[in-house]
Amino acid sequence: MKKLMIIFAALLVSFNASAQFKFLSNNTSDEYNAKLFVADCTDGHCEGKATIAISDKITGDDIQTFHSDDLDFSLTEKQNARIGWLDLGKYQSPLIFGDFNFDGKEDLAIRNGNKGAYGSASYDIYISDKNRKFTLDKNLTKLASENLGMFDVDRKKKQISIEQKSGCCFHSITSYEVDSKKGLKEVSSVIEDSSMGDEVTVITQKMVGGKMQKTVQKFKTKDYYATP
Repeated sequence: MKKLMIIFAALLVSFNASAQFKFLSNNTSDEYNAKLFVADCTDGHCEGKATIAISDKITGDDIQTFHSDDLDFSLTEKQNARIGWLDLGKYQSPLIFGDFNFDGKEDLAIRNGNKGAYGSASYDIYISDKNRKFTLDKNLTKLASENLGMFDVDRKKKQISIEQKSGCCFHSITSYEVDSKKGLKEVSSVIEDSSMGDEVTVITQKMVGGKMQKTVQKFKTKDYYATP
């Protein structure tokens, strides 16, 4: 009886492994290739618990393994998740590689469900060190999980920015500098509030000489949103 239980457990493990859907994400990074193992793919939509393994693009050496509670992404009509090792397109992949803290090394954002504002995409952010070890950054993960999707990266200014909204009439963009020791530092923001009649109130804040300077302007709604 004990032998039968061991055999059954082995078969169950084998079934669970084979039941995972397998993908490649090899054109989203200059340095790394990635293999993705996802729990569920139904009707062109993949989601659920997932394992992500990245390797060196040139040598093939294994670098690190990550996990997501909900690696959410979609397939095209021509893609069949059941054929095994399906190659994802660059803008289809639930992985985003980029230098998020401007230290010259590629970091990694991994899709983790839809926890953002209004059900938008959320991401776990991992920062790479000089030894190519990735560590979860709580501050950047919070930014990429509580606003309108992934933050934007401005390489020229060395800033990241997030968008937020409330209903139809309030929209804001906030920009930050990333300090490896002090964390995130807000450097500017623009708020558009069109909730008051036919006027739009624009509140601009910008860090100048270590102090935040604030400007408030009002515009006619029809003029402010007029198509150029």
